[in-house]
Amino acid sequence: MFTENHRGEREFSKKVSCIVSAVITVVIISVAVAIFSLVQVKHGSVKLVTQFGALTGRVLEPGIHLRWPLVNGMVKIPTVIQSYETSDNPRDSNADYTDFPVTAQTVDGQQINVKYTVIFRMPLESVVEVVQNVGPMREVVENIVKAHSRNLTRMIVQGYTAEELYSGDGIFEYQSNVTEQLGAEFENYGIVLDDFLVRKIDFDADYIAAIEQQQIAQEAIETAQYQSEAAEYERDRQITLAEAEKERNILLAEAEAEQVRMAADAEAYSIEVRGVSLRQNPELVQWEFVKNLEGVQWGILPDSGVTPLLPIPEMSK
Repeated sequence: MFTENHRGEREFSKKVSCIVSAVITVVIISVAVAIFSLVQVKHGSVKLVTQFGALTGRVLEPGIHLRWPLVNGMVKIPTVIQSYETSDNPRDSNADYTDFPVTAQTVDGQQINVKYTVIFRMPLESVVEVVQNVGPMREVVENIVKAHSRNLTRMIVQGYTAEELYSGDGIFEYQSNVTEQLGAEFENYGIVLDDFLVRKIDFDADYIAAIEQQQIAQEAIETAQYQSEAAEYERDRQITLAEAEKERNILLAEAEAEQVRMAADAEAYSIEVRGVSLRQNPELVQWEFVKNLEGVQWGILPDSGVTPLLPIPEMSK
């Protein structure tokens, strides 16, 4: 009897253990299903829902969403601005996608390397279409951004001379032309080009040396021309100063002659006025005669018709 009771307890314990294990398994499975059903979408990106590998057209924006595990897949697409950059050391670049410079040739046969940056983005309204036709972002960069930007950069530069791209305004025109045509190509695929920036164009060392020599020669010509113009200016200045001095001397001579003339006129006028006064007032003649004798110690007078007005003292010597 004791044995039968013990056996019953063991069977009951087994049943309880099985039930507990089943419950735990169900709980674990439920938790796992719940965890795998939750989808988190971070800011700056969206996720496209697939069903057995095919796009459903459903776009999950930033936040928490539910999905069917093992049925629905996710394709993450960044919606913020992306950058594709060419440089000598792509590994040192902080761009999202990097590459080596584009080798091209100008219209006059000069070999150059173009370093540029493409700023682009995939707008939310065209994400499904772009991924459906082109693929995720890496395929977009490889097949659209890289392919078209490198091709247009190489083709359009053939319409410019090396000199226009080296020191003239041609580089700005070149950048504008690439931007316009590249933007049109991107638009065909639903991608937005925000900017195309030519950072640097590297020229052959021999060409740079030739340009520098040309600039030195040009500077020498400009210096000689400046010195010639300066000498000509100094000559003209000296001539102008001489003419001014000559004119000044003429004016001074005329002024002095005018002063002499005016003085003579004044003297003649004074004599004339004096003569008129003496004729009109004869007594002034005698007065002036007396006036002129002031201080005279002796003198000789006519022997007739004149009576001395002042006594002449006897000469002591």
